[in-house]
Amino acid sequence: METLSELIGFTGDWLVGVSFSLDGGYQCWVITPERQAYTDGEYYESHLMALAAGRYLVEHSLEVE
Repeated sequence: METLSELIGFTGDWLVGVSFSLDGGYQCWVITPERQAYTDGEYYESHLMALAAGRYLVEHSLEVE
């Protein structure tokens, strides 16, 4: 079972969420302004590492736009 441990908003209606699973650890989620959710599929040892990965995904996506 996964639980949401953090949800942070970014410019342009982007959201980064961090979930936690006892089986794997922390995972990042990016929610686009179109309300589509993506993850990099990786598990991280801490919520800060997962949050940094999600932030990177948002920043990279904004650069591409």
